[in-house]
Amino acid sequence: NLKILDWAGFKSAVSYTFDDGQPSQIEHYAEIAATGVRVTFFLNSASASWEADFVSTFSRAVRDGHEIGNHTAHHCHADPDGALYTGTSAARAACPGASIAAEFDDCTTFIAGTLGAPRVWTSAWPFGDAGYQAAAAERFFLSRGATNGTVAPNDETDPFNLPIWGPAEHDGVDRFNAQIDRAHASHRWVIMLLHSLAPTNFPWYATVDVSAVTGSIAHAKSLGDVWIDSLVNVGAYWRGQKILAAATPVVSGTPQTQTQTQTWSWTLPDHFPPGRLLRVRVDGGTLSQKGETLGWDGHGYYEVALDAGMLTLAP
Repeated sequence: NLKILDWAGFKSAVSYTFDDGQPSQIEHYAEIAATGVRVTFFLNSASASWEADFVSTFSRAVRDGHEIGNHTAHHCHADPDGALYTGTSAARAACPGASIAAEFDDCTTFIAGTLGAPRVWTSAWPFGDAGYQAAAAERFFLSRGATNGTVAPNDETDPFNLPIWGPAEHDGVDRFNAQIDRAHASHRWVIMLLHSLAPTNFPWYATVDVSAVTGSIAHAKSLGDVWIDSLVNVGAYWRGQKILAAATPVVSGTPQTQTQTQTWSWTLPDHFPPGRLLRVRVDGGTLSQKGETLGWDGHGYYEVALDAGMLTLAP
């Protein structure tokens, strides 16, 4: 009776993702950081050439423990055949990259080399354009889309088209809180897709007051059992749970002699981040991984290392 705890033992989860590395996000970085939760910034690396404080702010975000995700170099539309959209002269001028692959790879090189992020684990499609999906799946272990929805434990959500909730222009904290409450009631993960933060002189798109973001984080904390974390952290747990839940144990020994042992084995997908753990419970017996007995955590679970690729339950 191996039970994997949904959302690491929390009732629900929420991730705040900010697109484009916009000037207003730089202006309000201190307020976001002051909440004490990890968020995800999906950056367009070309913006560093003209946005003031871009490198210093997002380098600090790396040091502060936030996730920096890949939003491509130039935020171009994509054609399904893997080429960048070049239908107009304006589009050609804005999107000089040779290919979708180059857009991702150039951005990853910038995030690692200039901002100092050790790895880039996730991506987000510019404009929610599905033409990026295939290239994303070759480079990352998760990709965020732009369709509305939430994610449930062990559901069939496409990991390379994660759904979102995004506010409309000038939505207040009540709209944010309603989404958190809805996900909380249904034990699901809601991914916030955010753009411009007010007050600002750069209201690019779907501008909301920064207090709506920070206020909703405070509301989620007040519920006491909401996991608030970056896309990579919640997403790794969600995918890891699905992988272990899908594994069929190999049974050895005989129940008559009370020596029956079960062993689960699994293989992690490409680009999966290392060092990830799942929290589990069993009715009895001894859990071990590669000969090492797992210790019981006083909070009510064992922690299973996904890197080990196997788990054994013995009487």
